[in-house]
Amino acid sequence: MNIKLLFGLLIVLFSMLLGGTIYELIDVSEKSYLIGDLEQGNKEIKKEIAGLRVSLSENTALDNFENKILNQGFEQIGKIDYIIVSSNGNIASR
Repeated sequence: MNIKLLFGLLIVLFSMLLGGTIYELIDVSEKSYLIGDLEQGNKEIKKEIAGLRVSLSENTALDNFENKILNQGFEQIGKIDYIIVSSNGNIASR
């Protein structure tokens, strides 16, 4: 009678351990998937931030460049007049 009770307890214990192990495997798999998804989202956000930084630096650099030119005494113009000189010596004003 004791052997049947012992086998019964071993089966119950084995079932509990097996169930706990399966539960932990499923839990680890779900968390690994979520971590991978978050890492992919982080990569995309980092790329977007890098692009925004480059865009901001270009805009800032251009504004600084224009301000430097104006500070040196140059004037901003809207229309450029130029002269075309051909190879045969004719001059045409535009």
